[in-house]
This record gives sequence, C-alpha cells and structure tokens, in this order.
Amino acid sequence: MLRIHLTLIAALGAFLAPAYGLTQFIPSTIQNGTSNAQFVSTSSPLDAPKVSPINGSAYDWWYFDAVSTDPSSRASVVLTFFTSSQPAFPLLSPSPTITVARIWVSFPNGTLWSAEADAAGATVVVPDAQGSKGRTSGVWHGTGLSWSGTPAGGYVVLVDAPGIGVQGTISFEPTAPPHYPCGPVSSPVGQTLLVGPNIGWANAVPDANASVDLVVGGVPLKFGGSGYADKNWSDIPFTSRVASWYWGHARLGPYSLVWFDYLDLAGAEHVSVYLARDNKIVGASCALGSVVVRPAGNTTYPPTLGTPRPEGYRVSVELDGAETSGAGKVELELTATVTAPLVGANPAYARSMGTVTGVISGGADSEAAGKLEGVALFEQFQLTS
Repeated sequence: MLRIHLTLIAALGAFLAPAYGLTQFIPSTIQNGTSNAQFVSTSSPLDAPKVSPINGSAYDWWYFDAVSTDPSSRASVVLTFFTSSQPAFPLLSPSPTITVARIWVSFPNGTLWSAEADAAGATVVVPDAQGSKGRTSGVWHGTGLSWSGTPAGGYVVLVDAPGIGVQGTISFEPTAPPHYPCGPVSSPVGQTLLVGPNIGWANAVPDANASVDLVVGGVPLKFGGSGYADKNWSDIPFTSRVASWYWGHARLGPYSLVWFDYLDLAGAEHVSVYLARDNKIVGASCALGSVVVRPAGNTTYPPTLGTPRPEGYRVSVELDGAETSGAGKVELELTATVTAPLVGANPAYARSMGTVTGVISGGADSEAAGKLEGVALFEQFQLTS
C-alpha cells in the first residue's frame, strides 16, 4: 500500500460544531478535550460532521462505494474519508495524521489495488439554506481527493492524486431515499442516529446509479453499477463497542436493500434494515427481528478472530411498511454468495462483492412477489478472540 506524507498546513482556526452555513476545518492532529458526538437528528444535514473535536478516542468518516452490476465483472471501488486516530479505529494504518483518505479498487478480473493518502487537515463545508446550492462538500487537503453533493441530488467524488497513482471521478445518482438507523429522514427532528450504543450512522445514499471513470496505476477503470454512501462516528473507540459486525447493501430486481446486524462486547445484538423500491421506502426498522444476518458455509456464528471467512450470508427480513409506505408486512429471504474478495487477508475484517438471490412476499405490490436476483457489497468485522 502506498502512502504520501504531506507538510502540515498552518492552523486554520477552531473546529466548529456542525450547523448550517459553516466551513469546518478538522486539524490533522489529535485534539485535546472531550469530544461531543451528535446522536440525535437536527436540522443540520445528515452528511455534516458529527463529532467535535476529534480526540484520541473519537472517529468520524464518510464512505462511498460502487460495485459493477455486470455479472461477468468483479469491478468495484471504495473510498473512505477518515477523521480518526488509529487507537480510535485500529484498522487504520499507523499515520502521523488523523485526516486520511483511503481507496480500494478491484478490477474486472478481480485484481486488487489500494492506496492511502495523509491529508494536511480536512475542510467540510455545510451549506446554509441559500448558499452552496445546498451541497455539503469535503476536501482532504493535499491528497487530491474530495467529495460534494446532497442525499437527494447525489454526490461526486473527485480524484486527482498522481502521488498515489489514481485520477478521475466517481458519481452517484440516487435511486433510493436516505434514511437514519430506524426510519426515513423526515421531520420532525429528534430521531435517533444510533445504530447501537455510542455508534452513529446515517445512510445518505442507500442505492444509486454509479458511474466510475478512473485511471488506476496507469490502467483505465470505467464501469457503471450500484453505488452507496454513508457515514459512521463515535466519541469512543470502535473496538470498545463492537465484537462482530455484518453490514451490506444490495440491488436485487427493483429493490434496494441495506442491512446491519452486529454484536456488542456484552453479546447484545443490534440491527437496522432498509428496503426501497422506485425511489420510495418500502420499510425501515431497527427493531430486533426485523433483520437477521448469519454466515453461510464453513464457518461459525458469532465470528471471532480465528473464524474462517464465510462463503456468503443468509439475510432474513421482516418489515411492517404500513406506517412508512402503506405496504403492510413484507418478508424477504436472501442469500448473498461471495464472488470476489475486495480487500487482502485480514484476521479482523473482510469486504466482498457477491451475487444475491431472494424471495419476497407481501407488501402492496403483488407483482413483485417471487424470485429476485442482483449484486451486493458486504463486510464483516470480527474483533474478539
């Protein structure tokens, strides 16, 4: 993995709490003081920073991915903009900066490539009601990597990073509405942003028509597919709350699905599930039993550091969409099968792409009942022995 070391820029002022109409500079070094994390929705955009300041225990990141919908291709790209120290999120590489951008690529033949760049701080602009055309933006200084957009209008990730061998653009045109862990993004404010104890999550783009046009290490990578964007944050280290974690998103037939199923260190299970169709939410919930994700193949549950990687996952969804969409009870049984790993071997983490097949029943649209097929990107953390 390549890394570029950049000269730190001079201090540009204090990091401001998230609000409308603010330019927020996030220093590249760990800050002193207690971090304040936002775990309840406000009028501030869901893609605004959620932690201030970033001390040695806090993390806040913006995540984007795209996976090819061509069944013969293993192309994908993942790009994460971190504001985190390694103690807060131990899967980061040792770094002199807490503002790090990482990119992972898989080519159509399955060849993997990755790189990371240390930023001299980051600036996130949160628009006011009139300014910036409503677009939030983030620049990781000195890396050539930035993003801008809105959950409703989509995002563009700009990549001009010859120092790490990659240039181009990734764009996302949403096909499914944003959501919080337990339901849609809507008024009034005051919804929980917790997907579990001290872990914030907001899903700006559950599904999108993604367009990737990159040159990676001198090799063109251009494809269309299913795109996704979200963010995670906390005021305490990741490993102090997570024992194991299954997350993924899928496009199957006309549906967009996002799932979350993880265990905390006490063995309690926390879940979130979202299902959309035709740019409308069919159902969303964080109630136990609304989604159950379990590994398939030569493996065990719950996973530990010594557990073999699964061949796929079984995902069972049971939603009551009556309040959200009038859809009534919807059930989905899904099998996700790994077709290609998207990161190298790691005892604590796996990311994969795969095919998905499922059967859906119930809901307002009886024509949708029956078998569904599609593609997915999913990940697994296993952090305890």
